[in-house]
Amino acid sequence: MAKLPSTGRVTQSYLARKPASIQLHSAQAGEELPGGWKVTTAGNIITGQLGRERVQTFARPDRVIEDFANTSGSPGEIARFTRRYGVLHRDDVEWLEVAPAERVQGDSFCIHCGQWFENQARLRKQWEWRGKPDNSVAKTLAGHLTLAPSVERAVRAFVRPDKRGFQLELQPDDLLGALWLAFIGFSDRTRKCQNPTCAAPYFLASRRDQKFCNEQCSRLVANRRWWDQHGAEWRRDHKQAKQPKGGK
Repeated sequence: MAKLPSTGRVTQSYLARKPASIQLHSAQAGEELPGGWKVTTAGNIITGQLGRERVQTFARPDRVIEDFANTSGSPGEIARFTRRYGVLHRDDVEWLEVAPAERVQGDSFCIHCGQWFENQARLRKQWEWRGKPDNSVAKTLAGHLTLAPSVERAVRAFVRPDKRGFQLELQPDDLLGALWLAFIGFSDRTRKCQNPTCAAPYFLASRRDQKFCNEQCSRLVANRRWWDQHGAEWRRDHKQAKQPKGGK
């Protein structure tokens, strides 16, 4: 379990199950998939079975939310993320539905990639938000943790005894809730790299004034700015220096 940055008396915990198998599909609207799933919106689908191996999301919550925000737009990348950290939410039913006579049984799961990217887009939007915190933003973030009852997603609270007294443990129902809970804990450090060609622009800053994810991106942007301002002059001088002097 990992301690929240703000207090040592509150911990966060979520054990995600890694998949034992994953399959990629391209499905049309109305198509039925094994396990009772029916596709309501055409797109790329990932199905599989959960294994016994578990990973504690809050062992390195910074790494998980950075990876989630930076995962590129391909089903293969979603599958990579899922293999490493688990399934965002097993019962997503906005783009998929379960036949009336079926239920999500045992360890099976089904991911609609379009819905996965919608969840990512919501987190990216908050990640890039740089305004002053207010109640409206706080309500939005709270909504990501406690959605409509039909979605069955929530964060549960437990009081645990320890050597120094008691501590509060926050335990989300699924990985998506864990990501939002981790995001709130790091919300004062979320930045987007100002290098427009950065392959992984979403990062957590170690300094308040940090604008780039690493020194390489900082140097690249500095070099581009220098060439934009002085490149024409440098090329002219370089060309003149290479020309043979007259009379020789």
